[in-house]
Amino acid sequence: MVSWLLFVHVLSAMVWLGGGLTLMLAGFRARSSARPEAVAEFAGTVPFVGLRVLMPSVVVLLVTGVWQVLASSAWSFSQLWVRLALGLFILAFLVGAVYLSRVGIGLARATADNRLASEGTALLNRWLVGYVVVLALLVVAVWDMIFKPGL
Repeated sequence: MVSWLLFVHVLSAMVWLGGGLTLMLAGFRARSSARPEAVAEFAGTVPFVGLRVLMPSVVVLLVTGVWQVLASSAWSFSQLWVRLALGLFILAFLVGAVYLSRVGIGLARATADNRLASEGTALLNRWLVGYVVVLALLVVAVWDMIFKPGL
């Protein structure tokens, strides 16, 4: 059972990290595009991918991670690597839920209302900076999962 939990946990992390990296690269491409509608298209892609791909992987990641700690006598919530993992998860989740969602909503509204292209680009830049932070947190979390500091 623990092996299957680990498999699903790693798969969920791959989806979150890989999907987020792909979405971020699409954002960089939209920002550098000569087509004015590229930012609007990206603004429509973010909630589609976020709700259908990234959010389910985040939920499955958390559930399988906690379940593994509960199911294994070798691991506990008092271990440093588990605490780091939970802390990094919470930070990445909060940046996404609080900051990125608001910027994404603003980006969608700005592009839907046909506001100035510079406003859409500025919001896209803010979104990209926020997602770089999320991806950096996730990379540190992967390091934590592999090296398990404190064990």
